[in-house]
Amino acid sequence: MMDSEILDMLEDIGRSSVARLSPAVYLSGNNAQVRRDEVLGAIRGTILPRRLEFTAADGAVLAIEVNSSRITDVFRCVSGSVPDFETEARENLTERLAQLVSEIATAPGPLELVSLRPDVTIEADDVGITLSEVYAACARIALPEEPRMTIVPDQVPKPEAQPEAEPQEPDGIARKFYESAERFALGRILIGGVDAETRCEGLCAPGQPAHPEKDLLTRFARDLAGWQTDGSDALSEPQLIVMRPTGGQGAGLAILRDGRETAAAVHDVRKLGAVVNLWKAFKNAAE
Repeated sequence: MMDSEILDMLEDIGRSSVARLSPAVYLSGNNAQVRRDEVLGAIRGTILPRRLEFTAADGAVLAIEVNSSRITDVFRCVSGSVPDFETEARENLTERLAQLVSEIATAPGPLELVSLRPDVTIEADDVGITLSEVYAACARIALPEEPRMTIVPDQVPKPEAQPEAEPQEPDGIARKFYESAERFALGRILIGGVDAETRCEGLCAPGQPAHPEKDLLTRFARDLAGWQTDGSDALSEPQLIVMRPTGGQGAGLAILRDGRETAAAVHDVRKLGAVVNLWKAFKNAAE
């Protein structure tokens, strides 16, 4: 490659590069097999000691310690107990690691990956489990096909006639968002509704650090109403409002309004993928 070509390439990189506000990257494989390959690829590409945290769209987390493409510890897993590298037999440990990798790959995508410094210095003799061992164990674990389809029999018995129940108004998207956000939110608030209730959970519960004062909620509701009035020609409901801290670290705030109620979720900024996926799911269902 000529010097002029190298300079042109560097210039193109400089023009197209943008600053990352978050340390997270996303593994956007469209099925479990691809996502598992991406997880294994992230482990293979980790040479220096790092703590890798994989977070699925439903909040499931796999946090592992990796050094020289070897898994040396597990801090958090999707299901079951965390494996003990000190006491478990190497063969059993390898099978368990393959199961954990397969479980996080089976969880809803995209997977969010954050690479952090390890909490403690990894000992030189801590060789862990090699990637080739985990690869071989993963090959023995079959992953479900996607999408899953339900087979409906040709003839379905008719249910017995039941007295008609009183029609009920379905829950809005904001209430569903409030309830489902429990999986990843540090604190939750639900404002409005037929009975004008205000519900606060987690860090937003009474007596907790993020519990809002009544006057603050009143001003907040008034500001949102004014914003809706000012932008009524251009805005439609439901609406998702996302607030992130400068630098991409700390707590974020997601607000969802559906015209009847307003839900707010305080969440770790790294959980933004879970917020967006939840919004998409409810929005698509409503349409």
